[in-house]
Amino acid sequence: MTKINMRGRPPGVCDWRPILSAVASPHSVGSGEVGSAKVVRHLTSEADFCYHLDASRCPGHKTNGGPLVSVQELDLVAAFLDVGHGDCAIIRFREEHQVRTIVVDGGGPARSGELLSYLLRNTISEIDLLVATHVDRDHIAGLLPVLESERVTVHNFWGPGSPSTKPSVPGLRLADERAYQRLYSRVCQRLRAENILCPTRGTPAPGLFSEATVVVLHPPAPNLLVPLGKDAQPRKAEEFAARQDEQAMVLFVEAHGIRILLGSDAQGGFWGEAAASADLRRFLDVNIVKVPDYGRAPGFVPAAGALRTEYAVFSLGAEEDKEPSAEVLRACGSMRAEVLCTEHSPEASFCANPHCHAANGGQNIVFCRRRGDASYSTSAYYCPLRGA
Repeated sequence: MTKINMRGRPPGVCDWRPILSAVASPHSVGSGEVGSAKVVRHLTSEADFCYHLDASRCPGHKTNGGPLVSVQELDLVAAFLDVGHGDCAIIRFREEHQVRTIVVDGGGPARSGELLSYLLRNTISEIDLLVATHVDRDHIAGLLPVLESERVTVHNFWGPGSPSTKPSVPGLRLADERAYQRLYSRVCQRLRAENILCPTRGTPAPGLFSEATVVVLHPPAPNLLVPLGKDAQPRKAEEFAARQDEQAMVLFVEAHGIRILLGSDAQGGFWGEAAASADLRRFLDVNIVKVPDYGRAPGFVPAAGALRTEYAVFSLGAEEDKEPSAEVLRACGSMRAEVLCTEHSPEASFCANPHCHAANGGQNIVFCRRRGDASYSTSAYYCPLRGA
């Protein structure tokens, strides 16, 4: 059941040997079965997730047959949490004797406690960089419980800016605006001003890490909340959401040789520019991409011709009944990328895998790389696309 993708090169030529194996869903009960091998452990924590059917290839395999591996033994752990309709990514990596943590978005209101629960379950008490990609409750609702928790310390914050540090501003009337202002106010209460940044492409980012590169690819101009005047016409929610999607922050993260592209909800403007620009196109050759906007961003398709990735992660919500567009599915097929879903409805027509846990309560998708290893692996099962 191990899936090996070497981009068409013969064994020994490619440095990467991504290994794909199955584990039980973190939300499922009981054991699963794939082929003749049973999956008997649950994905409950980072120290527990590395359970592979092909143990000889598993970076976390122990000689006594146990799968236990602590994050301190790993160079990198990248987790895409099942938060339903929304995004949430956690990237942890080693810097000498320390483990650094980046959190990008926190999921929506329906599962706003999922991120904090994951952090506490895995004894993650410090976040070096917390990112809100844009003003959208599906991405930011889960960040507020983290900032309100006394058990988690946040050192740096990147996100849209606001002219006020108050939790409520009269000129911000939409639900997304009000939610972000509460979040931003809490950020300003907990962090010093020099640790709060509204980053843009080309702006020198603080040197936060020695073993990782974090590059802001989008937006080109600051994403700022601007309160309306007293007599101004109210904004339309649909138009505001569309503008925020266009301004959504796109991040490139590289740590210990693993290249990750986090597409947030970025729309066609960025992807068209990225495909045409040599400066941006070099960031499209990655190991893992979080596909933008639940696989519904129309402008993502032209960029797919320039994008090279081994894994394409879809963050979906089964209850919202969202499915990637047919064009995006065909683009992923042409890239020959392994496609992984956090969640989708059992009736989803695009997934042809009867063992996919995304349709059975959802799954966190967790990638890991053992210290000093040349390969990396994922604990989520391959979710192939029908007809792609």
